[in-house]
Amino acid sequence: MMSHKVFLTITDAYRQRFPDLCFGIGTIQDCTYFEKNEAFKLYKRDLLRKMRRRNYLAQIEEQIKLYDQFFQDWGYSCPLPNHLKRTIEMGFPIVNLYIDAHIMAEMCHGILMAIQDLDRFEGQWRLDLAKEGERYQAVSGKTFLCKKEEIVLRDEKEIVCSLFQGPDSRTRVDEKSKNIVVYIFTAPSIQEDHVSKGLQLALEILREFGHGKDPWWKIFKP
Repeated sequence: MMSHKVFLTITDAYRQRFPDLCFGIGTIQDCTYFEKNEAFKLYKRDLLRKMRRRNYLAQIEEQIKLYDQFFQDWGYSCPLPNHLKRTIEMGFPIVNLYIDAHIMAEMCHGILMAIQDLDRFEGQWRLDLAKEGERYQAVSGKTFLCKKEEIVLRDEKEIVCSLFQGPDSRTRVDEKSKNIVVYIFTAPSIQEDHVSKGLQLALEILREFGHGKDPWWKIFKP
């Protein structure tokens, strides 16, 4: 089995509007889904202890402030501040391997990550800007409307994720998902190093605890 590389096109519209915002993608194959695992629980505890250290937490908070400002500039509410507050107070969530891995990577590196089923994407990927009023069906089942020029990820069929509004329902992960993709949107002043570390942590968790194979990741620059 070879690593699954994703070929991403960054459109001219995106390059012109957001020339400094990179985008990270990572894939891993043949993962085994689970909801609870004692070794994973202990790993979370150790990672949480590290994350709560004052100097480490200060860096995460600074990153999240950058995302929060970007969301506010576009009239959206950023989920990261509340996620961080909850994590500090209550620890990482216990949902399943896939959801937990992506939240852990977000919180430990102060980045905005999505995790989806790689097999449910169709054709070429494009990092693009939405047209006013474009629609897609979110994970919740609701139909979301996009604002003019908000950042979106597309496959050949339709929008699969909006930076500000989240991923779609068609490509969502579930208990049957085995081939997994994680990707990271950035905001102004987010450094590439945080993106690469976030991808690597998510893939490390999926490899170590989900027994995933052939991880691959890449940072794409406009």
